[in-house]
Amino acid sequence: MKLKKIKNEMVAIFIVSGIGFIIVLILSYIAINKLIMDQEIQKARLVAHTLFYTREYLSKVSLYVKLTNNKIHPFSLTPAYSVNQIALIIKKKENFIIRQVSDKYRNKLNKPDRSELEAIEYFKKNPNAKELFKFYENSQHNKKELQYFYPLKITKKCLKCHGPVEKIPPQLYKKIVDIYGNSAFNYKIGDIRGVISVKIPLQKAQSTVTELFIKIISFLILIYFIGVYLFLKINRNILKDIEKINSHFEKYFSNRIFKLLKSKLHYQEFENMKLILNKSVKSIKEYQKETYFRFYYNHLTNLPNRKKLIKTLEIDSSSCIILIDIDQFKEINFYYGEEIADKLVVEMAKRLNKDRLFHIKVDEFAILKECITKDEIYEYTVKLLKKIEEPYIIDNNEIYIKTRAGISYSKKTFISAITALDATKILNKDIVFCSEAHSIREKYKDHLVWLKKIKSALDEGRIIPYFQPIVDRDGNIVKYEALVRLIDEDKKVITPYFFLDTAKKSRLYFEITKTVIIKTFKRFKDENYELSINLSIKDLADKRMREFIFKQVREFSDKNRINFEIVEDEDIKDLVEANEFLKELKKEGCKISIDDFGSGYANFDYLLNLNADIIKIDGSLIKNILNDKNSEIIVNTIITFAKKANRKIVAEFVENEEIFNKLKSMGIDYFQGYYFSAPLNKL
Repeated sequence: MKLKKIKNEMVAIFIVSGIGFIIVLILSYIAINKLIMDQEIQKARLVAHTLFYTREYLSKVSLYVKLTNNKIHPFSLTPAYSVNQIALIIKKKENFIIRQVSDKYRNKLNKPDRSELEAIEYFKKNPNAKELFKFYENSQHNKKELQYFYPLKITKKCLKCHGPVEKIPPQLYKKIVDIYGNSAFNYKIGDIRGVISVKIPLQKAQSTVTELFIKIISFLILIYFIGVYLFLKINRNILKDIEKINSHFEKYFSNRIFKLLKSKLHYQEFENMKLILNKSVKSIKEYQKETYFRFYYNHLTNLPNRKKLIKTLEIDSSSCIILIDIDQFKEINFYYGEEIADKLVVEMAKRLNKDRLFHIKVDEFAILKECITKDEIYEYTVKLLKKIEEPYIIDNNEIYIKTRAGISYSKKTFISAITALDATKILNKDIVFCSEAHSIREKYKDHLVWLKKIKSALDEGRIIPYFQPIVDRDGNIVKYEALVRLIDEDKKVITPYFFLDTAKKSRLYFEITKTVIIKTFKRFKDENYELSINLSIKDLADKRMREFIFKQVREFSDKNRINFEIVEDEDIKDLVEANEFLKELKKEGCKISIDDFGSGYANFDYLLNLNADIIKIDGSLIKNILNDKNSEIIVNTIITFAKKANRKIVAEFVENEEIFNKLKSMGIDYFQGYYFSAPLNKL
């Protein structure tokens, strides 16, 4: 925070506190005034109540008193007359004006003024109201007064003098009429007879308010200014401490320089803050150092990592990059364990022991080398690989490794070095330059294009099965093989030759298999033909895929019509789960075929153990059966074995009648090929 901003906020605080102080004064004046006025109202209420209860008392006893002195007024003990006399005494003593008034008065002294008439009307309209008071300016005397009204209601005792004429004793009635005239009769119980009006001048009360307010305001002003003085004095030192801390932040922290604060501060609280700040600075320095190391160095070998390499290449773009990778490091990690594998990596780093060596991944290193000729850099890399491939003795284990190297020589970028290293697997070479990897990049591009097409086709339902018939020796269709096709955006039918390899390198391959199985089962649900679906080693090796296939088979009504074609592959003999799965399918009633038999790995013993129902001879043998004696010998051998093992044989790639007749004469059971029909999207 800027010091100027703090000072501005202080000014704002003073302004706000001043406004708050004024508000407090106003509220104090209002509170004092209300308190004093409430006391005046209470006085008026007390006087009115006293007179009212005096009336109540006189109304009870006046009936039984007989006057013998003619000098006393005939009604001197009646409530109205007596209270008027009491009111005159109070007026002399307290300067209060007390009147009993009525809109139907008998005594002219009880004639109401305008405010008293309004009060009588108010109580008539609000019979439950118990009192009424008003503050007003007396225009005649230019003084503020309080006027209090208390209602007088007719009770049963009042009817003696104010009730119906016919019920008043004649002698009393005559005396009332002789003195006051014929008025104020015929009231009923509960009627408003009039009000007791109490007027109290407020000059003394206002003087009290002013005097008390002046005392309070003087005390508050004194406290306020003492507080301001102390605040300013303390704040001056606080600002000095803050300025020291603030200038330290501006000078060092804003430039990411972390230095300890040495200045002496006025207050212990800020000294504590300084200690915390300095402690934080020390922690930041330690964290900064640790973070830098963790970010730019490998924790295992303490060598600079990939990020450090990229940052170095931003400064130095003239050096060649040699990227070295350990082949099959996962196997070493799995077999020997992580601890030994880590020690192996550390020992390899020691053998490399180069000034510009970087540890990129757990099994990958990079070396920056000044650019010499291409042949010289190649010879240098050959010697380097030979050195690091010498046996390692780790915890009494003799470990051999094989390494590969990708060299970024012409473009001198990390990406080109990665591309060159990846190309070593594809080109089956130990050392590859980035210039040799250009064709690989084109393959990557094609891979990404086809990946997008496959994803789009799956999402839009454009992966569909085509069906090619399989016929018996008489040419009758007995079953169909489901073959996957991709329909592109232009409605063109794409065979799996173009996209299946790309799919196998991603999880999309399993989605294709699932789609073909679901759509084929649905299509053949109400047909009588057998159906045949291809499964690869990749399908059989995946647990979730096996569970999916098993679920679909169990939901299919006629399992005996289902035939799964397994592509012949040497790796299948090691997949115990896959072999058990195929046996479970056979238990459900499905048939198993060996596809492309004779194309490579030909293990007749495995065929018997798997208990395959059908052998599908590889198409390359069938296509050459007419002009290749070796193909004919191999086919005859397979047929002989199948007959003795009681297995059916299918020949695919039957392209013409001559091949068809030749195969029939050799004893083949079923035939498939374009001679009968190309794969179609309908049966």
